[in-house]
Amino acid sequence: MNRQIMEYLTPMLGEATAANMLKHYCVRMKIAPEDIQASHMPDLAVAMRPMLAVWLGSAGAEQVSIELARLGRKAAGK
Repeated sequence: MNRQIMEYLTPMLGEATAANMLKHYCVRMKIAPEDIQASHMPDLAVAMRPMLAVWLGSAGAEQVSIELARLGRKAAGK
């Protein structure tokens, strides 16, 4: 999931910001970025939303949060 998240976030945030943001929230959730599973995506999306709002505004953050959760559901085959 790490690669898919980075592929999704990088065009909006840039590679360094996306990577740092993902690492930060993984630490908060006590998981390694390479260990992210589809089941983590809804919680990760919610956790990242406030910081995403800094760069994307509240509407943009909401949309990205929805898309990240959708990415997790897609990976899980739901």
